[in-house]
Amino acid sequence: MNSNDKNIHTPEDELPDALRWQLRAMRRDVEPGSDLWPGIAGRLQAQRPKAATRPRWLAPVAMAATLVLAVGMVGVWRGGDVGDAPVGAPPRATLVQREAEGMTLQYQAALREVDVGQPPMELQPVFDDLDRSAGLILQALTRDPDSRLLLEQLRRTYARRLALAQRLVYA
Repeated sequence: MNSNDKNIHTPEDELPDALRWQLRAMRRDVEPGSDLWPGIAGRLQAQRPKAATRPRWLAPVAMAATLVLAVGMVGVWRGGDVGDAPVGAPPRATLVQREAEGMTLQYQAALREVDVGQPPMELQPVFDDLDRSAGLILQALTRDPDSRLLLEQLRRTYARRLALAQRLVYA
């Protein structure tokens, strides 16, 4: 019996002594007749597939390939500086500009999948306004190529335009 102060036992909850002694007499710990573990271990060993051993030359080759890849990536990363560009070459796009280009390509692909066609006349000004806003944001990105604020605004504009197109298709 647990002696827990939170549980208050009443005399009606107590088991009679005779019943308690009978319950204790029923409990018997029985040891197995023989040790079962060697038989279990033998069966497990028989079922385990043999581990394929790797050739000893694989680890050094993998390390060398990783080192070559790391040196190559550092070379590509450091070789892309703007100071190394030839004179008169257009400047490389910044990370924000490349992200905006990728976002625009994904947006155009999503619009092709939705394929609204001609929107209703009452919604045409909304579509035109969202398209005009996206164009203005893209122009602003050419003037300020590192603006994350403009990139986020472009993402929101594309998301609204796409959501409106999807709503028309699925309505």
